[in-house]
Amino acid sequence: MDLATAITRANVLNEALDGWRVNQLRPDRFLPGTVSWLFDWYCHEEVFTKNTPKTQSDYRKLMNAVCAIEMQNGTFGQRRASAVTATVTEQLFKIFEPRGRRQAVYMVQVCRAVWNWANRFPEKTGIPAQQNPFAGMRKTYTSAGTRPTSRAELMLYCDKARELGFESMATAAMLAFELVQRVWDVFAIPNPRQDPSKAKVKETDIGLRWEHYTPGEKIKVRQSKTDNQITIPLSEKSENGESLDFYPELEAQLARVRPAALSGVIVIEERTGTPYTHRRVSTVHRKICEAAGLPKKMTFTGFRHGGATEIGDAGEADIRSISGHKQLNTAAIYNKASEEKARQIAIRRRAHIDQIVGSERDLSE
Repeated sequence: MDLATAITRANVLNEALDGWRVNQLRPDRFLPGTVSWLFDWYCHEEVFTKNTPKTQSDYRKLMNAVCAIEMQNGTFGQRRASAVTATVTEQLFKIFEPRGRRQAVYMVQVCRAVWNWANRFPEKTGIPAQQNPFAGMRKTYTSAGTRPTSRAELMLYCDKARELGFESMATAAMLAFELVQRVWDVFAIPNPRQDPSKAKVKETDIGLRWEHYTPGEKIKVRQSKTDNQITIPLSEKSENGESLDFYPELEAQLARVRPAALSGVIVIEERTGTPYTHRRVSTVHRKICEAAGLPKKMTFTGFRHGGATEIGDAGEADIRSISGHKQLNTAAIYNKASEEKARQIAIRRRAHIDQIVGSERDLSE
């Protein structure tokens, strides 16, 4: 071999080594048996490709972040997948935890899924059957779940949203909290975790809409996840003819943004005049929370959880008539949802709110 040929080959090898170190090689050039190679193999399996594009994207971002983690010797992606031990996985979790516990738990869930699939094919992956160093972390590292947002936090959020020019976000927060509705239905966003071909409700039918709202009377909700259609009463007349408003705060907010033509999706972004995107919801929500000094753990899903918690605090265990759930994990699982139950929920909840407000007023006097 002459010098010129040797130099050319050396340059090719050095380039390949540098690319491997920064995890930028083409998929067919990952070093077999490494964590990076294992992740790439998994991404070409049907168990992965059958997921929605959003889920696939989230998994890939997580895998890239895991592979790039600097360990004592090289990156985690450069390690032999079959040599990853429980000690290493716990170390990995502690490294990931500063990014947020939910993110660290998600990392464990993704890696566990990859190793579970890999040990079904030991001849291809080199991962022995039944070997999964992430499996034993199930009991120790679990997500704390969604943090419920309180009514006081809801009101502070809405005030700040209006101040920043996001009246639409104040409306969305109220709808999620008061009516205990999912983010996707509040914003009329197709659920990115759901395969469009399996969706029960057409994209053009999702969301809370003005034509389904009768001020002071009722609002109809059709939920994209369950295809449940429920009617939520907004008031009730007493025997003496007086009206009891169940959701005055919500209806006051709806009156602020009510258009001349009562049709279309209720929550519309001011900037575009169209429904929000998932990414835009996250960006604006975080901006409002930071400006209001609200907790970082306060997710938009927390409004729905907060509303459900408030109903429970008011003494009502079965919230299906307003939330749209089809099942309960208690003995009340066979209670059927109905408009009458939604009315009873609203009566108890209104009394609970009035009691809270009255107690706070007495303490301040």
